[in-house]
Amino acid sequence: MPKKKRKHLEFRYYEMPGDTYVLALLGESWVREYGRKSDPLHFHNYMEIGFCYGGEGEMILDDKAYPFFSDMFSVIPPNYPHNTWTKPGNVGHWEYLFVDVERFLKDMYPDKPRVVEDLLQKVYQKAYFLTYEGNVALGDAVQGMIQEMRYYKPYYKERIRGLLLSFLVETARLSSEQKEEGREDAHRQIDQVKIGNALHHVGKHYAEQIRIETLAQRCNLSETHFRRVFRSVMNMSPMEYVNLVRIQTACRMLENSDASLEEIAMKTGFISMTTFTRNFKKLTHTTPHQWRRQSEAYYKNLHRYHISVETGWK
Repeated sequence: MPKKKRKHLEFRYYEMPGDTYVLALLGESWVREYGRKSDPLHFHNYMEIGFCYGGEGEMILDDKAYPFFSDMFSVIPPNYPHNTWTKPGNVGHWEYLFVDVERFLKDMYPDKPRVVEDLLQKVYQKAYFLTYEGNVALGDAVQGMIQEMRYYKPYYKERIRGLLLSFLVETARLSSEQKEEGREDAHRQIDQVKIGNALHHVGKHYAEQIRIETLAQRCNLSETHFRRVFRSVMNMSPMEYVNLVRIQTACRMLENSDASLEEIAMKTGFISMTTFTRNFKKLTHTTPHQWRRQSEAYYKNLHRYHISVETGWK
């Protein structure tokens, strides 16, 4: 019987600067077409964190394919086979952080080898591909590190150390929670990917009429099952999410344009000023007119939702 042909893997090595634990690959050079479906998987000598701002394609994690869209991010341990490819003619927008986790933890806990070992075991247990909306604590830490590495503000290294520790602790918790909460919760990550098409559709078409049936069809789910999965992942109904996207977009328009309230209502998908004002007040606890006058003070009311509408992070 002939031997099974071994798959080709590529090892991509990165050299970490001695004065930091994080290597950042940022900027316009990472807005590109990514690979092909037939390309070999590769792995790295450091943990890779990738954040997707836009584009369509697939993330391959050890032979399993996951569709990617904006505001998704990957957490991939060292030596873990993976690849990313965009659909033909499509451009992906990613940015990456490579992290020397082991050296960081040993420096943070020089006298606590068991703590280091326990965290490493949990953090390296598996790869994750997550939505920002469903994993806000992790997403905030990733984006915080990216912005610190982008602008190099005073004390950025100290800030990165705090964010990195928070990120690793949250990753370890995610690993522990999945193990403790049984098989159903372990499928939460799969459910997050299932509704990715719906999130992507809302981000592009929030100004149009959106039917739950359409969102369910884009996810290849029955409407009933789609509603259940969506609520379990997002902790809100599909239409509540649509209104969140519309209202946050309206908030940005109120801050950055001179358009009338009626124009903004129409451009964000509301059929009347009454409906617009009612939904706006429900989510922000103020009126559109008051928001425009005091947008900086009121912005905190929506900040916790972390909804991005196809604009990426600036």
